[in-house]
Order: sequence, then structure tokens, then C-alpha cells
Amino acid sequence: MSEHQRFSYRSLDELRADSARLNLRIPVQEDVGILAHPLKVGRHLLSNRLAIHPMEGFDSDSQGAPGPLSFRRYRRYAEGGASLLWFEATAVLWEARSNPGQLWLHDGSVDVFARLVEETRHAACEVWGREPVMVLQLTHSGRYSKPAGVPRPLIAHHSPMLDPTHRLPPDYPLVTDDYLDQLQEHFVTAARLAAQAGFDGVDIKGCHRYLAAELHASHTRGGRYGGSFENRTRLLRETMTRIRNEVPGVFITTRLNAYDAIAHPYGFGVDAHDYRVPDLTEPLRLIGLLQDLGIPLLNLSIGNPYYNAHYGRPYDFQVYGANVPEEHPLQGIARFLGITSMVQKAFPDLPVIGSGYSWLRQFLPHVAAAVVQAGGARLIGQGRGAFAYPDSVRDILEKGAMDPKRCCVTCSGCTQIMRDGAKTGCVIHDAEIYGPQYRLGRRYAMDRLQHEVRRCRACLEATCVSACPAHVDIPGFLKAFALGDIAGAYAILRQSNVLPEMCGFVCPANEQCQGRCVEDIFARNPLPIQDIQLVVARAARLQGLTGVRLGTLTGRRVAVVGGGPAGLACSIRLLEFGHSIMLFERNDRLGGTPQTTIPAERYADADAELEAILAPALAAKRLEVRLNTTLGPDLVLDDLLQAADAVFLGVGLTASARPGGTDGVIDALAFLRRAKQGLIATLPRRVAVLGAGNTAMDAASTALALGARDVTIIYRRSFREMPAWKEERDAFLDKGGNILLQHQPNGYETDDAAHLQGVRLLRTELGEPDASGRRRPVPQPGTESVLACDLVIEAMGQALDQDLRSAFAGTVSADGRVAVGAGFATSIPRVFAAGDAVNGGTTAVQGIAEAMRAATAIHEAIMAQPN
Repeated sequence: MSEHQRFSYRSLDELRADSARLNLRIPVQEDVGILAHPLKVGRHLLSNRLAIHPMEGFDSDSQGAPGPLSFRRYRRYAEGGASLLWFEATAVLWEARSNPGQLWLHDGSVDVFARLVEETRHAACEVWGREPVMVLQLTHSGRYSKPAGVPRPLIAHHSPMLDPTHRLPPDYPLVTDDYLDQLQEHFVTAARLAAQAGFDGVDIKGCHRYLAAELHASHTRGGRYGGSFENRTRLLRETMTRIRNEVPGVFITTRLNAYDAIAHPYGFGVDAHDYRVPDLTEPLRLIGLLQDLGIPLLNLSIGNPYYNAHYGRPYDFQVYGANVPEEHPLQGIARFLGITSMVQKAFPDLPVIGSGYSWLRQFLPHVAAAVVQAGGARLIGQGRGAFAYPDSVRDILEKGAMDPKRCCVTCSGCTQIMRDGAKTGCVIHDAEIYGPQYRLGRRYAMDRLQHEVRRCRACLEATCVSACPAHVDIPGFLKAFALGDIAGAYAILRQSNVLPEMCGFVCPANEQCQGRCVEDIFARNPLPIQDIQLVVARAARLQGLTGVRLGTLTGRRVAVVGGGPAGLACSIRLLEFGHSIMLFERNDRLGGTPQTTIPAERYADADAELEAILAPALAAKRLEVRLNTTLGPDLVLDDLLQAADAVFLGVGLTASARPGGTDGVIDALAFLRRAKQGLIATLPRRVAVLGAGNTAMDAASTALALGARDVTIIYRRSFREMPAWKEERDAFLDKGGNILLQHQPNGYETDDAAHLQGVRLLRTELGEPDASGRRRPVPQPGTESVLACDLVIEAMGQALDQDLRSAFAGTVSADGRVAVGAGFATSIPRVFAAGDAVNGGTTAVQGIAEAMRAATAIHEAIMAQPN
């Protein structure tokens, strides 16, 4: 076995020389014209010998329908000239998906698939004047099933090679024969939908260790689908027979693994004594039976296309966390070509598609042409090579060559994106789209974060803990995460923060815990605490670990006003103490300010986390939620005190501190709410934002996203005094925003019809620090100017809603906040408050921390009362 080598060939002669040196049979020829020859496949005529292999993009919508990138991908392939488009693996069941973004064909998505087929056909006809043949690969991911983002393996047999990689115990259940019987029905239904969508053929995926392929190697399994050859191949054979008989509108075929490179009895197509040696006896027998069923062509594969310890596909670069194969890439290619040639020559009337050419880069067509010329395959497919170079077929047909600068470099970036759960494509040659996807996937990848967490110094008096308003035991939860203990890590998080997923999105970690990590001092490279918190919280939710732990029922009830971070945190902690909760929220959804006003690009919604946490309390009738209910108009405080043992006020600051009233002027919170609800489609060209806090930054960034061309933040002090988090400010500037410093608004300029024309400004100079500790802005007489604008968004601070002021008139202080004493008790007996209404509006985590402490005080107070 030779050592692995990166691609370094500059000419065909160099390729030939290396093949000869390694004693490998890799045919090469200069003339690639044979690849343009037509080929009859069943009742279809292919215009050339080049095909696109099924490569998942994982870019479906939430219901599994093809998304915009799916349409882009197949349009490019169609315009690229391949005569056969083999559409990517598409699940036949939700649970069969290997990724939350994998395509899924069902009644609710078939219309989008039909549109994809139609647009793909149209794109090919526009460029080439002909339609490609289109095959849809139908799949069940089996042990790779990951429909919600966490593994949910469905396995056909136990394997000492594969089970450890999936951390499966010896008693992990196998899919039952009844399940597999029903799976046949689902494949047939999906085939019927594929015909409805307009596909020419369907492929029952039988490769790369997915469920059907795993059954082929299920020698150790009992029952109708294991043991004998007939049983092991039953799912594929019977399903294809049924589709042939029941769905006449499409032809049937398969992408089949002829050689697994896994030791017998756990691999298919392997020598019983040496798994490194192919034994095609059973694969050839199966292919013969499939030919008898009428398949018009066969798509052949071997091993695993992502990483195989032995005899997988060749890579030029190391896959993150895995080693490259211990052999020269040409050895893997020669093995693939040899197996394909054996199958093609055994079935000369059955067109076989060859694979495994990407590593050859620009010499792919020269080897492919020689293979076709010698009868080693009738068609040649590209998978990841097509990701990188979707119109390579056009260059092969028209120029007789491929551009070496555009070829796949076999970096495995597309594979890494897939593993990390992001949208998949070529990171190198389609960098504008897939570069960010790669970085996003790597940012939240478990393996990378577990590698990063090793840098934690486990400080005894950890500065990250002291900088966290909730004082989460950060070293403790990082240690548990490093050990792979998601449940333990989440338990540590929730001790101090019952909404860790929300806080992972919306809290300013760079200003708090992460910004105080000692690694930031040493190397300007703090531990990614925020990302790890998000990964732990999300993984715990998907594993069903986040439901509130209900305490022993006390018979006491608390009314909580406000369904934002503070109200939710107080409710959750009180539920843990065993109390019942009545939760009142003025909006139509829980989540408060993060839910209603933080832009979706920063925080989509709170629903998933809140539903998972609150489900046990709702099911046990310990929690009653009343939406669209406001204290004042809908609720009277005295009535709440009659119905409950205590009342907690956890409302936000929902009113503007400076109400507008001028046409063309809108409050920032109202603007953000309407934008997040999709009620604002476009904006005028010039927008001014008054204020420089985080709300102002959110409003300004949202204005840019909605199409405003010139967005200017007006601030009366300097950058140093700006209250917005630096990360948000820099993000706004990076998007093309403007900040006008040391200017103070002094009214609005309007025309005769009272339409806004601009903001009147006075220049300021900075004086001595005021009570806030920031230098006081001093307006300069005679410096008046007008900034022309079409819309003004006021973000000059928030205040308590007037209804709440009236309801709590006795407790509202001169600065407009609810005054509290020890234990967050107000001056009204049995009424407590925390969060923005008390602290004036800081961060979600501070409101949560205060509310959790208030919950403890409420618990102690009501338990001291007579029942």
C-alpha cells in the first residue's frame, strides 16, 4: 500500500507515469469525443455520456420541499449540459431524513418538486434545445437518520465496526420486519408522487450504508429481511417490483454499493476472509435479478463517499477529525474503475454509470473517455465535482477539456458542511454562498467546540462567572460538555439560567462572560462560551431533556404578568417549587421583547425552547397561559390578588420614552415589531435613527435589510460613550450604515402638507461627565443644520406602558421604574417585580437572573403564609 499523495499532475503523461509506477490499470486517452455520443436507455435517448450524481444540498424548507438553492443547483446542472440528472437523496418519511434540511417527498411538498422538475427542464431546453432525463433518488437514511438535527439511528443489524461510531449499545433495537414491510409502502407512495411531479425514473438508494444497503449486509439478522441472500435483498427487490407494477409512469433503478469494504459478515460484496478483497458474487447476482425486473441502467458505487478507513474515496485534505486514507488516491480510483468494469462487462446490455473520478480534476474526461471506449462503463457521473463545476459538461462537449482552475480540489469542504448540518455546496468555487455556510457549520460543530473547550483553564475565581449576571458555573458546564455529557452540561446551565437557549442568541456574550475569559487577555481568543451554550441548550432540547421539573404540588398559586424572559423565568422556577401558575401576556405569543422585536436574523423565535420547557406543566395543568391579556384594560390587580397567593410583575418597557406624533416618524419598538411580523415590506431611501443603544442598532440594521439605501444613526456623544454593544455597532457599519456623531436632534423639518423632510440638528461638544459617567453633550448655538430624510425612527429609550403606570401607581418611582425592596417585593403586599420594569432595561440574562431570585423570595413568602 502506497502513501497518500495530493494531486500534483500537470499533464496526462505525468498521470500515466504514476499509474505505471504504481502498477495500476487506469486508461487514458487524448480524444474525449466519445463522451458526446448518444446512448439509448430504455425508452429514453441520452444525448451524451455524462451524468450528474445525487449530491444532497440539504437546503429544503421546513417541510422538506426544495428551497431556492435547490432550484439554483438543478438549473445550473441543466444549463451545464449533462444528459442525465440524478436528483439527490430524498426521504420517503420524516424520520428517514439524514438532516433537517434534506428533501422529503410527500403530499405537502409534491407541488414544489413538480415546479423544480419543470424549471429544470425549461433551463435545459433554453440552452440546449433538449430535455435531460431526470431520476429522483428515494432514500431511508437508516443509521444516519437525523431528522431534527440529533441522531435517531434506525439500524438493520449490529456491527462492531459501525455501532461504535454511532455510540450504539449492544441492546440498541433493530428496525422490525413489520417496519420494513411498511417501508415498502412508503417507497411506492413516494414513487407515485415522483411520477406526479414529472420525474422520468426513481432510484431506491442501495448504497453508502443507508438502510437498504445495510440490509444487503445483514447476514447476522434474523427474520424475513436477514440471513439469506433472498432475505437481505428483499426490501430492494420487492419494492422495485411493486413500483414497476403499480407506478407505470416512471422507470426503476438503483444506486448500488457493489463493495462495502467492511469485514464479513457485516459488509456486502467482500471476501469472507479478507474485507480488502472484493467478492462480487452476490452483487452480480443481485444486479442480474434487477435487470430481469427491467431496470434500464445501473448507478454503481463502492465504500462510503465521505470517509472510509479503507478503500473509501480519495481526498486531498484531511477531513476535520479524521485521517486521510492510507493509500495513494490512484489506487482507490483503479479499484473503483476495476469493479465498475467487471459489472459492466458482466452485463453488457445494461448501461452502468461509473463514479469516483473527481480527484482526477481536469484529466477526468480523458480517463472517462478511455473507460467508455474500453467498455468499462457506458456513462460517467460527477458528484462533488459537479458541485464545484456545474457546467463542466459544456466545456467537455464544446472544448474537449475542463478548466483546471474550476475543478473540484477534493478538499471535502462540502462533506464537512453536511456533517455540520448546514447547506451544502462547493466552499472553494461557490464561496459567496457556501463559504458562510461552511463557517456557520464549523462555528457550531460539536467536534470543533469540544476541541476548543480544552483550552479552558478552570479558573477557581473565574472571571467569566463574575461577568455573567446569572453567575452560571461556566467552568463546570464547559467541563461536562468536554466529556460529551450534554445532560450534565444543561443541568448546570439551568441551575442559574432557565432559558439558556434564548440567552445564547440574544445576550451580549462579548460584553459579559466571553469578553472576560482570560484567554481573551492572553491571546485575544476567548473560549466560544456563547456558541457552546447554544449547542448544549439545543442538543438538550432535541434530546427531550429540557422540560420543567415539576415540584411536589403545594396548592399555592402565583399570577405572573408578562410572558417575556423575566416572567417566564419566574414561572419556571415557581413550577419547580411546586406552585401553580397563571401567566398573562399582552401579545399573541410568549417570549417578550426577544420574540417580538429582536430581528429574526439574530433571534428567529422562542417557540421551540418554550414549548419544550413548558410542556410538562401544561400537560399537568400546573400552568395556565392567557395571551392577548393586558394589566389595566383586561386585568385588575386586586382581582389577581384575590385569585392568587402572590403576583409577579415581569413586564418589559414597551412604550417609547419620547412619543413621536409627527407624520413620517415611528417609534423603534413599533417599527421592529411590525418588521418582524412581516408588516413592512419596503422603506423609503433615506432613514434617520435617533438614539445609539441596541434598539437603535436593531432598527437601523432592519431598515437596511428592508431596502433603505441611506440609513444614518444620529448620536449626540462619541463612539466611546455609545451604549450599544460594539458587536452590534460594527455589524451595522459593515452593512453600509452611517453614524453621525456629536449631533443632537432639535425637531423636524416638514413641508406645507406636514410631510417629513428632515431632522433639525445641533452640533454638540462633550463636556464633563454627567451622572451616567459619560461626558455630557453640550449643544452649540449657531450650528443648526438639517439632515434630509424620508423616515425617522425614534429609539430614545423605553418606558413603562401608561396602563401599567396606572395599575402600579403606588410603586412607580420618579425615574419611571417599579420600585422594589428586599426580595424584589414592591410596596403593595404580595406583589413582586423584576426585569426591565425594575432595572430599566438591560439584558435578557439579567432579567432572568433577577426573576429567578424573585421566585425564590415569592416561594419563601407564600410558604410562610397560612394555607
